[in-house]
Amino acid sequence: MTGLFLVSLGLLIYVYAGYPLLLWTFVRLRGARPLRKGDDLPRVSLVISAYNEADVIQSKIENALALDYPAALLQIAVISDASTDATDAIVRRFAPRVELLRQSERRGKTAGLNRFVPTLTGDVVVFSDANAIYQPDAIRKLVRNFKDSDVGCVTGEARYTKGDQSVAGIGERVYWDYEIWIKRLETGVGSMVGGDGAIYAIRRGLWRSLPEHAINDFLNPLQIVAAGFRGVYEPEAVCYEETAGGTRREWRRRIRIVSRSWQAVFLAPATLNPARVGLFAFCLLSHKVLRWFSGLFIAAAAVASIALVMRMPAIGPEGLAAVALIAAALFAFIPQVRRSGGFILYFTVINAASLVGLYRGTFGSVSGVWTTPREEPISAGRMLRPGLMVLAMACGAILYGTLRLVMGGVAAAPVVFWSAMSVLVYVYAGYPILLWLLAKLARRPVAAAGVEPRVCLLIAANNEESVIEDKVRNSLALDYPSDRLEILVASDGSHDKTNDIVRSFASRGVRLLAFPERRGKISAINEGMREIDAEVVVLSDANTFLRKDAIRALAGNFADAAVGAVSGDVVLTGDRAALAGSEDLYYRYERALQRLESEIGSLVGVDGALYAIRRELFVAPPADTILDDMAIPMAILRAGRRVVFEPSALAVEMGSSSSSEEFSRKSRVVAGAVQFLGRPDSGLRADDIQSIFSLVSHKALRWLSPAFAIMAFIASVMLAPTSAFFAAVLAVQLLVIAGGLVGCIPAVRRLTVVALAHYFCLVQAAAAVGFVRGLSGRQAVAWRRFSRVKVQTT
Repeated sequence: MTGLFLVSLGLLIYVYAGYPLLLWTFVRLRGARPLRKGDDLPRVSLVISAYNEADVIQSKIENALALDYPAALLQIAVISDASTDATDAIVRRFAPRVELLRQSERRGKTAGLNRFVPTLTGDVVVFSDANAIYQPDAIRKLVRNFKDSDVGCVTGEARYTKGDQSVAGIGERVYWDYEIWIKRLETGVGSMVGGDGAIYAIRRGLWRSLPEHAINDFLNPLQIVAAGFRGVYEPEAVCYEETAGGTRREWRRRIRIVSRSWQAVFLAPATLNPARVGLFAFCLLSHKVLRWFSGLFIAAAAVASIALVMRMPAIGPEGLAAVALIAAALFAFIPQVRRSGGFILYFTVINAASLVGLYRGTFGSVSGVWTTPREEPISAGRMLRPGLMVLAMACGAILYGTLRLVMGGVAAAPVVFWSAMSVLVYVYAGYPILLWLLAKLARRPVAAAGVEPRVCLLIAANNEESVIEDKVRNSLALDYPSDRLEILVASDGSHDKTNDIVRSFASRGVRLLAFPERRGKISAINEGMREIDAEVVVLSDANTFLRKDAIRALAGNFADAAVGAVSGDVVLTGDRAALAGSEDLYYRYERALQRLESEIGSLVGVDGALYAIRRELFVAPPADTILDDMAIPMAILRAGRRVVFEPSALAVEMGSSSSSEEFSRKSRVVAGAVQFLGRPDSGLRADDIQSIFSLVSHKALRWLSPAFAIMAFIASVMLAPTSAFFAAVLAVQLLVIAGGLVGCIPAVRRLTVVALAHYFCLVQAAAAVGFVRGLSGRQAVAWRRFSRVKVQTT
């Protein structure tokens, strides 16, 4: 552990202090590399990338028009990435002096540059963001560096305004001042690493088309250096912009930047070859690549230091906990300490986010589409994010338990075993018992009545030709007044006969919204909602078939003004000998929990195959949301309404026909839920104690149960040789695992005991995989379709 601590600490010191010191020494001994500057004024194209920038675009354009650069030599162009607000209209007001270059569909900043940069008229292209305000002489100061024929790229100085006094804002400004110092030193050595999207310029002839997911202000300068030109820093070309505006926003921004920059390094491999680019390869490795891995070095040093401290006789785990509580109190209650911690928090956030960015850049999908910090939602006041807090605390408990096992061995194993087992027993037995008791003591009945509000049945579909005709006929046969029931099918990029089949029912009032590209279920729902003016919207899947009175049963609950959403009861059917018994048992258990949660207050999620909401309470989730059946009802809970369960609103659906299908579904659900809990809109009202209690117990802890089960198993392995009791416990665990593995054979799985063991292991494994996918962002938004079969309803 001592060696790990020293190596990790040494790497951190090198990255943040040793590397700048080496640069400074090199420049002092050899002198800065000469840079010729001149007063030539080439033709310049100022390119402003924008997406929904209505709040700032007018100020940006007015700033651009006021620049101290000849108007005849300055082309100003705004590339709008299919903005949906007033951005384009504002830009058009400045025509013809300012050109609007609009992408008809949103494809990201780099896609827009690929399309429009070759059409620009300037010899030099200056790239800028919509919120970056230039000093009057900024462009003059940038272009004077192109007098040197070796210079291909020039980056200006982006300064952060002082208005944001958040912890992240203070930390970001301090960190950025440090970055500016390094840029100056790198320019003295030869070339600085990367550019700054707010203010950098290139010779237009050096632009090369980039992959759409690439980050242009990093990959483009790398390509220019690889082509034999310098990338230099111009400290007198100044612009001003605000900080990201909060730790959460900076976290997301840093992940996006690092994931795309990491991929950019592999798209320009010559920049890591000293034979091609000289000392620049050393700068790229030290300044960026090792910096991105700093989070790993910090984590390793922290683990090693904790292990070393725990070995000290005077300070054990309890001492560490006391120190942690004192430190937390200082930062929470003493303003001076809290303010001084701004840089520490920012440093921690960016390094942790860098690790996530590296993971996503290596294994996950990276999008070129961005959302401005000005557009991102912020959680409302008096909101808590209990799911995220519990996930964080539980992960900390798991890490602590693992350390105790590693360092304490058999002596620590009993505490770890009983702690992990306590969580598991509470999740699967204690919580249901508590619900049952609460339902006996404090029921909240729904004042349902025979009301008939105007209803729209919204069906999201993708390539559903095998079932869509039966689904539409099933919908038309529902026992609900036809003049108060609308049927709308949102076809998400279907390319089979789905759309034609739906159109054949147009004469019977069935509407079709056909989208040319597949974007995912949530996008289909969001678009469909814009077309609906009914009081109640019932959402249902294409392969879910409703009993005749299902909508009537759902609608009756809306007679109670406190109810905002209602979940139906979807019964699994079909020939499912592989999983039928165990799957049905699991879903009966889940329905029992939902029924009890509804009786005492609200569910925190609904069944995506059949649920209804008040249209006025719908809040469109972000387009990359995976679970509509969690995001939509959570917004209704935040609005102060109940989400209830209606067992008489029945529908039938074909159950999973294979273990792989059930595994895929379960892992997707957990991944989507973890993704959602990491967002600002996952909060719940602080006074909604029951929903917080249910979210923590029914969802968050359940998703972490595989980790607790693994800890209990490891502890059992360690304790089995010392105790007959733990030997028996281990034997039971091994039998369950063996049953899970043997159950992969369909013929053997027909045995009830094996089927139960197999299904339990399958659900646990799926939860573990889904948790990792949710954290890494690797779960696709578009849902995976399995074979669809019509089922009979009565």
